[in-house]
Amino acid sequence: MRIRNKEEHKWVISLLDKLSSHNKQVISRNKIKETLSSEDYERLERHLGDYLDEKNSVYLYTKQDEVYFQVRFKNQIITGFDEYDDAKNLYLKLKKGLLQLDEIKTKKIKTPTKKPQTVTLEDGYKRMLEKHMNEYNAGNVKYSSYTKKDTTIKYHILPYFYGKPLAKITETDIERFVDQIRYHELSKKHKKGEEKHLSVAMQDEVLMYFKKLFKTTKRWFGVKTYIDIDDLMDDIDDSKSLKKARKRYNKEVEAIIGEVYEKDLKSLFPSIRELENGIYNPVYGIMLMIYFTGMRIDEVIALTPKDFDPKTKTLSISKSISWHPNKNKTKKSYEVTTTKTWDERAILLPDSICEYLETYINRLKELSYYSDDMFIFSRLSYARTENELLYPFSLKTFSNHMNEVYVHSGLMKEGDKIPKNHTARHAFNTLLKNNHIEEYDRKIYLGHSPGSGVNEGYTHKSKEEEKRIVEIAEKFCRFFVEGI
Repeated sequence: MRIRNKEEHKWVISLLDKLSSHNKQVISRNKIKETLSSEDYERLERHLGDYLDEKNSVYLYTKQDEVYFQVRFKNQIITGFDEYDDAKNLYLKLKKGLLQLDEIKTKKIKTPTKKPQTVTLEDGYKRMLEKHMNEYNAGNVKYSSYTKKDTTIKYHILPYFYGKPLAKITETDIERFVDQIRYHELSKKHKKGEEKHLSVAMQDEVLMYFKKLFKTTKRWFGVKTYIDIDDLMDDIDDSKSLKKARKRYNKEVEAIIGEVYEKDLKSLFPSIRELENGIYNPVYGIMLMIYFTGMRIDEVIALTPKDFDPKTKTLSISKSISWHPNKNKTKKSYEVTTTKTWDERAILLPDSICEYLETYINRLKELSYYSDDMFIFSRLSYARTENELLYPFSLKTFSNHMNEVYVHSGLMKEGDKIPKNHTARHAFNTLLKNNHIEEYDRKIYLGHSPGSGVNEGYTHKSKEEEKRIVEIAEKFCRFFVEGI
């Protein structure tokens, strides 16, 4: 972690060095209060207030002029975190028994012996992938996240800096690289030979990975370079062209949401009911869940009957489906993983959704092979083989069905591109925002990480606000869906 103001950064580092006696002791909030004057303490808290732990779990330490975090658990110290959230999440997993200390020890990465002046970004890339794979094996990230990072770095970053030592990369090299990504780089995924520039979101992703790769390679191998990548990339991020592109993207999202509110849902749900026959209608059920609870579609598809409690009208959301599994670990086309934020949450449901789920599950119970652990939205009659019968309803199949629904409803023509599933989540969030639901309560209900801007002491969602969310969702659902 680096503090933006250079003078303040130097002051914080020097102070932490003194407090820790060169890292021989951990640094807690209580120790700092006892040691510093009130003036120095207030100055330090302005920068590190959110990261000073009183519960003796995550501590600060310094290394190579940067602030890092370490976890102390059962008299064992785990170091090397440059993000507070990473250290805190690991501590919580250890505390809950989701991860064991010996699992972490076996996954420690040894730094290869190589002269710092010869280290390249490829060296950092190899180690980053090794670290990311260890996180995947520990259940901390999806396999699709691993492959996404792999392909992004391999195809959009390494070719530009291939073979060049990190110590010899100049600011001009980086500026030219950014210019290449922003204005000239073409997508590797294009149809019929059509060449398209990277989307704004993809540009941001490539530059984010480059920034992280540069910083971690420098730190892991002890490379000395005069470049301050944070300052350099911050200047680039504030460019007028990027602001315009983001503004244009936000307008497009708002337009899609407006269209969904005004006409799409009124036309889509009747078409789904007409096209999808039979009692097992996962397309209809998935659409209800993503539009009127704001859940991610991979969370919806991972639901099992035991996750739903009709008496309390609550739904437990603790897992997700990843559709790009590690083929060395499973022969299936999917794997069950944690939620995107690794957290579990329980949400109240609107009455309409509760009634629908209860009816749907009761019909499933009539099956001879019913189980509380089966996926609610299974493939069932859509399966190609008997082995696939209880596989979760795939995103590809869902998209194919929705293409037919959009054409049938008259909203789109054959071959047109339908809106992304994630638009439903944006729409629901916008609905709650327009009805004055506080940002924190929206994030908790939708399963977003609250972020550092939220008071750390505010850890429980408001029951009254959650009831308001459910009331709004119920009205929203009743307005758009007749005969649910």
